[in-house]
Amino acid sequence: MQDAVYWIEGTIISVERNREFCYLACRVCDKKVEEVDGKKRCLYCGEYTFSNIYRYNIEVMVADESDTAKLILWNKASEKLLGEPAQDVVALYGDTARIMPDDIAEKIVGKEGLFELVVSSEGLHIDGFNVSRLTTDNEIKDVYIMRYYPVANPDEDSFLETLEYVEVDDRASNNNVQTSAPKDAATEVDSDPTHASKRQKKE
Repeated sequence: MQDAVYWIEGTIISVERNREFCYLACRVCDKKVEEVDGKKRCLYCGEYTFSNIYRYNIEVMVADESDTAKLILWNKASEKLLGEPAQDVVALYGDTARIMPDDIAEKIVGKEGLFELVVSSEGLHIDGFNVSRLTTDNEIKDVYIMRYYPVANPDEDSFLETLEYVEVDDRASNNNVQTSAPKDAATEVDSDPTHASKRQKKE
C-alpha cells in the first residue's frame, strides 16, 4: 500500500493527558533531543545542542458521525488550535511541566476541524494517525468535504472502515504532501519528528 491522503471532518472530544504534550527539538532537523551522557543530543542527526526550542506533540480523540479515532497533532496543527507556540506555553508553566495543563486542554476539546491524514501500510498498525494538515475555516472545509469526504454510509461504516472509501490522492508520498489549498487556509505540512526523512528546518 502506498501512502495515501484522507480528509476527516470531526470534533476533538478528548486529549490524552498522561503523556508529554511537547518535546525539546533539535535546531538542525527538528527531531526530538534526548539526554545522552549528561548532554543534549539529537539521535537522528547526531548533533549535540543547547536547543531550547519546544514543539508540540498532542494526542487527541476525534469523533465524526460514525466513530472515533486517535490522532496525533504535531507542531503546526497544534499551534493552529491553540494560537500560541509551544515555546510560550513552556515559558509560562516551566520546562519541567510537560504534562498538559488544564487550561490548555480546555482550549482543544470541542474544537472542530478538517484533518488531513497521511496513511501508509505501516501506519495502519500504529496506535494513532498523524495529522499533516488542519483547517478550521468553514468555507475551505466545505470545498474539501465535497472533494474528499467518504461516500460510504456513515450509519453503516465505522470511522476506520470509512477510510477505505475515501478517494486516494496520489500526491502523497513520504509524509510530504502538497495540496491546492490556499496558503492561508491550512497549516504547513506537519511531520513526525521521528520520521526517517530528513527535512530542512522551516521557521
